[in-house]
Amino acid sequence: MKAFATAVVFAGLLAFGASMVLDRSFQQPTYSAFTTEGARLTDPGSNLVNY
Repeated sequence: MKAFATAVVFAGLLAFGASMVLDRSFQQPTYSAFTTEGARLTDPGSNLVNY
């Protein structure tokens, strides 16, 4: 039981540490991540095909 509790605590700490690293280092808001001409984030209706 002691080994299982240690594993659960370790998994929780590892998940928390990974979320802090990924949140601060790798994530970007959409307006800075997609800055090309092909990504139309402001008006989604202008790039649709009219039937």
